Amino acid sequence: MRIKHNIYLTGFMGTGKSTIGKELARFLGKKFVDMDELIEKQIGMTVNEIFDAHGEDFFREKEWEAAKELSEQTGRIVATGGGTILNDKIRELFQETGLIICLFTDKDELVQRLKRTDKRPLLRGGEEKVARKVEELLEERKDIYSISSIRVNTTNMTPQEAAKKIIDTLTTYRRILDKLHQQYIIIS
Repeated sequence: MRIKHNIYLTGFMGTGKSTIGKELARFLGKKFVDMDELIEKQIGMTVNEIFDAHGEDFFREKEWEAAKELSEQTGRIVATGGGTILNDKIRELFQETGLIICLFTDKDELVQRLKRTDKRPLLRGGEEKVARKVEELLEERKDIYSISSIRVNTTNMTPQEAAKKIIDTLTTYRRILDKLHQQYIIIS
C-alpha cells in the first residue's frame, strides 16, 4: 500500500477547487497543481480545444495519465476536474495516495458562478442551458461525490474562508483518527 501524501480536491465544476486549492496550498506550505492546467500545458491546448479537436474520451485518457503522474508526487494539493473522480481507476488511485476532499456548493450559486464563463466544455449552449445541465450532471454524479472522506460546503465563502474551513476539518479528522488508533492499541 502507498503512503497517503496528497490532498485531492474534487467536486462539481464551479465549487472553487482551483481557487481554494491555491489558498489551501499557501496556508499549508504545499505545492498546488491544477490537473486541467497540467493537461493543457502537456497538450498545448485549452480543455475546450482538446474537447473540440479530440473529444471527451481523449481528454479522459490524458486525465488518467496526469492522475498517475501526480499520484507519484508528494506534498501536493491537487485540484481535479469536475468529472475526474468519475473514473474508477483515478478514484482508487487517489484513495491510495492521498485524501479526497469533495467541495460542494448550493445549486443556485453554482449556476450563477458557471453562467459567467464559457470555459466549461460540458456547459456550452447559452445561459438557459446551464441550469438544466448543472442539475442533470449533479444528479448523475451525486453518489460519486458523496463517497469522499471529507465534504466541505463552499457556498457564500471566500477562498480564504473555505481553505481555513478545510484546515479546521482536517485537524478534526486527524484527531478522530488518532483517537481511533489509540483505542485500537489499547484494545489489542
